[in-house]
Amino acid sequence: MPTLRFATGVEESELRFVEEATTADADRPLEGVHALTPDNDPDPDQIRRHLVVIQAQDPRLSDRIQLARLLSRLKRAQATALAIAQPPTGRTTTAASRITAAERRGIPLLTICHEPATWLLLHRAVTREHHDQLTRTATLHRELLEQIHHLGQPDGTQRLVTWLASTARAHVTVVSPRLLTTAAAPADAHDVLQPAHEEITRLAHTGGIGSAALDTEGHQIRLFTIGDTCPAPVLALAAPAFTPQTNTAIARTLDLLVAQSAIENAARGRARLRQGEESVRQAILQLLMTGHVTDAQRTAAGIAPGVLDTDECRVFVLKTASHTERATVIQQCDDAVGTTALVSACPAFPDEVIVVAPRRTAEHHVFTNLTTVAQHAPRRYLGGSSPHRLADTAQAYLDASRALIVARRITARAHLYITEIQLAHVLDARACAWARTLLAPILDLPDTRRDQLLATLRLGLDFQPAAAARILGTHRNTVARRLAEAAELLDSDLQDIAHRAVIGLALEVRARRHHRVQPAAEPSVGIRSLLDTDEVRRWARQFLEPLHSDRRPLLETLAAWARSNGRVDIAAAALDMNPATVRSHLRQAEHLLQRRLVTGSHADTDTEPDIAGAHDVVLAMATLCDDVVQI
Repeated sequence: MPTLRFATGVEESELRFVEEATTADADRPLEGVHALTPDNDPDPDQIRRHLVVIQAQDPRLSDRIQLARLLSRLKRAQATALAIAQPPTGRTTTAASRITAAERRGIPLLTICHEPATWLLLHRAVTREHHDQLTRTATLHRELLEQIHHLGQPDGTQRLVTWLASTARAHVTVVSPRLLTTAAAPADAHDVLQPAHEEITRLAHTGGIGSAALDTEGHQIRLFTIGDTCPAPVLALAAPAFTPQTNTAIARTLDLLVAQSAIENAARGRARLRQGEESVRQAILQLLMTGHVTDAQRTAAGIAPGVLDTDECRVFVLKTASHTERATVIQQCDDAVGTTALVSACPAFPDEVIVVAPRRTAEHHVFTNLTTVAQHAPRRYLGGSSPHRLADTAQAYLDASRALIVARRITARAHLYITEIQLAHVLDARACAWARTLLAPILDLPDTRRDQLLATLRLGLDFQPAAAARILGTHRNTVARRLAEAAELLDSDLQDIAHRAVIGLALEVRARRHHRVQPAAEPSVGIRSLLDTDEVRRWARQFLEPLHSDRRPLLETLAAWARSNGRVDIAAAALDMNPATVRSHLRQAEHLLQRRLVTGSHADTDTEPDIAGAHDVVLAMATLCDDVVQI
């Protein structure tokens, strides 16, 4: 709003204070000019925040009682000031009594040109300035509302700083509590405000809401704390001058910066909570994958009460389009399953989400809702396991990953693992003694060392070392060292596909017999004798039977691949085929057998599971074809 200071700047009106004005008098608000005639009294509704003009010859100025009554009316009506129009013959001295009376009632006393036309000119100038200020204020508020729409966004602080710099025609920065410039406008604002660095440091660590001002050559600098924390971020501005409108913009921007800071702090807090919960969920999953069920249940009680109070579970693996959308998919999975399942980011593969669902009435509900999440966006796939004991979560994960292979090749993009008879299920009673004998060098170690090597070996046979390390929560070099130690104890070559298959079978037999297999009274048999039964041969034929549904020689390709220790290039040379053709055959075999076979490429090393599908293929072929692979 215009003030008396503005009005005295309109030269044509010759408006002047009778005595030197105080700052408070000069800054009194003014909305217009109202002239009094000798025969009327001021209307309170017309003179509020107005400059009242009275002719010098008006009798009310000569009579002390009438003057007092006039000044009292002006005060009650909240008039801005009283101006005495000078006679045309020249200026006259304002009587001391008038000045005293005006001061007593708090009414500033001024003189003005005697011409009524100048009063009208002044009135128009004041009303025009008032209108312009209202327009600027409306524009300011409209722009502030636009800034409010961006509160909470990552660039919210920078947007506010850029807007304030433009509005105030100033150099503006926001300095964090650690005294780092987090937003600046224009680009050289940091350099312009460098002289205020020490004062910014002091203000940031003072505590409470504070401000400071200092002048440098060519600039006035104003500093304000954002909020009342200690230490606090600081808003710094440098400008040639600060107008009332600029001060208004600064005050409103400070309010918005406080809100932006609160939103950012809340977002960081939520992110820390999510990260902490995600770490706990991954830890629970790692405990389950390594067979530490009781520890997993105890840990899960804090974030998912009752979810793991079960004997059996299904595991689902949802593969996302890319690792960048996994956080979104995790939230969608959480919303889909609620408290009926445990959702976790896969510690091994950055584009996978793992869901452990207890085997209850809700498991179908979980699969249905997860299928909806998978089909919500392209390039998402869902694989689900058959039911497994909670202690065998690692095997359930393998089954879900096998189902995922099928899901990536069908229109529905979701597939449940088809329950099948495992080789370990059809071995006769001699299998326990055989597995105990084979694994004895590890089983006879002290408990802690034994469990550590067995967990690493179980995962090391199913995953690439880097992935196994992430699942175990350890370094890949540690996994490599443990695998090397296990291979030495077992006198086996873990780079040989047949050795891996045999050790994997022994571990599966041991797991099936509840981890406490005692040696049988009869001597242990060899693997070849153990596989030489009608039940095993029937299992091998049923396992490989799906390959005959394809017109291509898939079985022949698999035989060459197995003889070549899983090397595609060597198998291609032996078959006189292009390596691409061999890979195509293997991919089709993967689909038919629900097993992953092709590994070893750069992409496979860290981003794809090395599922032990090859183990079953090798054992089935060793059972039916002695010349394919020797075990």
